Amino acid sequence: MPEEKILTVDFSQKDVCAEILPRSPLISSYTAKWDGIRLDHHRQPAHETPEHSPLQHIISISLEQRLTNTERLLNGKIQRESIAYGDVAVIPANSYHKLRWESEGEFLVLSLEKTLFTRVAYDSVDLHRIEIIPHFAAPAPLIQQIGLALKSELEYDGTGSGLYIESLTTTLCIYLLKHYSVSFGTTPLNSHGLSEMKLRQAIEYINDNLEKDLTLAEVAAVVGMSMYHFSRLFKQSTRFSPHQYVLNCRIEKAKRLLARTEEAIDQISQQVGFQNQSHFTNVFRKLMGTTPKAYRKQTKI
Repeated sequence: MPEEKILTVDFSQKDVCAEILPRSPLISSYTAKWDGIRLDHHRQPAHETPEHSPLQHIISISLEQRLTNTERLLNGKIQRESIAYGDVAVIPANSYHKLRWESEGEFLVLSLEKTLFTRVAYDSVDLHRIEIIPHFAAPAPLIQQIGLALKSELEYDGTGSGLYIESLTTTLCIYLLKHYSVSFGTTPLNSHGLSEMKLRQAIEYINDNLEKDLTLAEVAAVVGMSMYHFSRLFKQSTRFSPHQYVLNCRIEKAKRLLARTEEAIDQISQQVGFQNQSHFTNVFRKLMGTTPKAYRKQTKI
């Protein structure tokens, strides 16, 4: 009897899910073109996948409220699992994987390009010394929270904030390097945060480009650092993550425009980098406790 051929699966392709799953995803970030990461939200009937080898690192997060009984083959090791809500399985790139489950299930699939780890951590770890290793399904609260946050961003407007997506992705990559790899290089310690010059460069760049969909990668590149290292030291220096700092800057600029001009609120929202007025109003209310319209009225009294 001929040996079953192992299917190579490239999760960067549009219809990749059709190769191993009976149904298309409910939602997918494929069209959002997130950089180095893809999210697919599935509800699938009982099924057995063919044995396959992904080109990316794959994370599966269960969203099924009932226990799901499965049998998983991962790099030659077979294990029966009773998967609960929030359980996470990690299938590294180029590993061999096959899964059979006995009832309909809901889950997220995150696929991470291997090059993503180089971009987020090139000045923090020796990537030649590490390898992501397989993990059968088990609780992983931080990974679950990141998956749900990415899903919420995608559901909100179909794309999500570039800076926020990158911040979540960076956190996820570093967590995997620390907890799901065979070794992890040490992070250079710097209790003083960014140098005064690098902090000034980053802040000037942020304030000069608030109308853009800023990304963590481009701000980090301004000061010549990896996304992870920059994000960590920026928070030490400012007490805010880059994403939080940018939001604060956008709201401060919006407050000035609301108080000093008669420009329409939807135009102001575009000038300070929000994709639509609804998102701008929600963030403004959350940070200021009032709406942009009410704030403008108060400043005119």
